[in-house]
Amino acid sequence: MQPKINVALKAARTAAEYIVHSQEKLLFDKEQGQSADQFYTTVCTGAERSIVYHLEKAYPEDTITTRLQGTVQEGTEGEWIIDAIQGQHLFSRGLTGHVITMSYLVAGKVEHALVLNPHTRDEFYASKGRGAYLNNSRIRSTSARALDNTTLGAQFPATESTQAYLADQFTVLTKVAEQGARVVMQDSPALMLANVAAGRLDGAWGLQLREWETQAPLFLATEAGCLFAGFNGSPSVKEGNVVCAAPRLFKALLPLLNQHLGE
Repeated sequence: MQPKINVALKAARTAAEYIVHSQEKLLFDKEQGQSADQFYTTVCTGAERSIVYHLEKAYPEDTITTRLQGTVQEGTEGEWIIDAIQGQHLFSRGLTGHVITMSYLVAGKVEHALVLNPHTRDEFYASKGRGAYLNNSRIRSTSARALDNTTLGAQFPATESTQAYLADQFTVLTKVAEQGARVVMQDSPALMLANVAAGRLDGAWGLQLREWETQAPLFLATEAGCLFAGFNGSPSVKEGNVVCAAPRLFKALLPLLNQHLGE
């Protein structure tokens, strides 16, 4: 295991303990009049500070950027990108399924990545050229070739940015179901994509995703042998629409998504 992954795991585990402990107080805080958004901001900021504390000590020459606080340390080496609670809706409802994500970039390219589920304690991590791991065991994409008997991941398009895709998303769900696939809905894109990397899902697609949502898990997926692209087949996913799958299944899934969800 690479030193930066060791430090990232230590920082993320500390933040995970804080998040789980804080989430147990969610009902009490709601009763005291604190809104779900206020509670999320408070806990996410606290978790960010916990992670930053460990990184600042270990890597004073690195830049550290968090989702809520922005750049908290300027450096001349690499850059850490931190999202302490991805899956805000589930977290704010007192549910599991949210994750901590961390990426380490050198010259704008990801070198190390981590996705950690505070509740299940699943730890997905990868370093460039060294493969991807889940809880210290090497992970690989599945060998699925066709949609029959596969399990896929997707989002329910209920946000302002994804509602325009609602009808077409239902069409895609119908098409894959007709070919024998099952689809699970996940609120956190990072967890969904990390599960593809681990072979728990055969493939997944996401709508209007932001770079910080996909940066770490797509790096994991690549190191695990998965393929990913935009719905038009472009290797760039800056437009926000992403399909990621086992290599053979990717060839079957991409045309379907391009037909119904492509621009």
